[in-house]
Amino acid sequence: MTNERAQSFGSVAEQYDEFRPGPPEEAAALLGDLTGMRVLEVAAGTGLWSRFLLRHGALLTVVEPNDQMRVVLERRSPGVSALVGTAESLPVEDASFDVVVSSSAWHWFQQPDATLEMARVLEDDGRIFVFWNGFARDVEWVQELTRLRDNEGDTKPRPRGWTATELSDGPFYDIEDVAVDWTWRRTVDQIVALFGTYSGVIVRSDEERARIDATVRSRLERIAHDGAIDLPMTLRGTAARRSVR
Repeated sequence: MTNERAQSFGSVAEQYDEFRPGPPEEAAALLGDLTGMRVLEVAAGTGLWSRFLLRHGALLTVVEPNDQMRVVLERRSPGVSALVGTAESLPVEDASFDVVVSSSAWHWFQQPDATLEMARVLEDDGRIFVFWNGFARDVEWVQELTRLRDNEGDTKPRPRGWTATELSDGPFYDIEDVAVDWTWRRTVDQIVALFGTYSGVIVRSDEERARIDATVRSRLERIAHDGAIDLPMTLRGTAARRSVR
């Protein structure tokens, strides 16, 4: 992940860990029983998924390229084996994991390098899960709010995907798209702080960020009840198995 915007999250690492959504409990059904499974999490960020995977029995190794994000991960996820590396060059042996997981990072990876590298580290028939965890796309007011985080002046925008279509070009089978709708209860303050963790907001000027905060707060206060909102969320992505070598 060499994109400057991809690396910008380190500047808000503490805020990211506090206000970004972790996986809903329903994700456990998608992943299956992880007890005793060797799991590699790629681009683990501050460990929002790492802590979930550990709670569900994974023998977890994580790879995270950003030093600031990794510091938070290691502090808040004691016992995790955290490695410095990228999706395109994973510092682990061939066929050394049963499961690979990556969430809300796939769109930053260089392809086909990342797809082939994850295939390399998986055992035959091992599983890969590529997720995005964010706002529901089919609720109009949520989508109007979401557009505020986009930076219209960005000359190199990264498209947000909801499926890992690249897996179909790699050594994988049983490829399927998955989705789970869930609800996340947040206060207005928490949602405003959440917007400050998006790359399209991070890279803007102080004045622009303040304007976005004010706009988000104004829109939320119109629909909040007792200062809180039930946010419609969706965990979506692609699951597959590694073909036999």
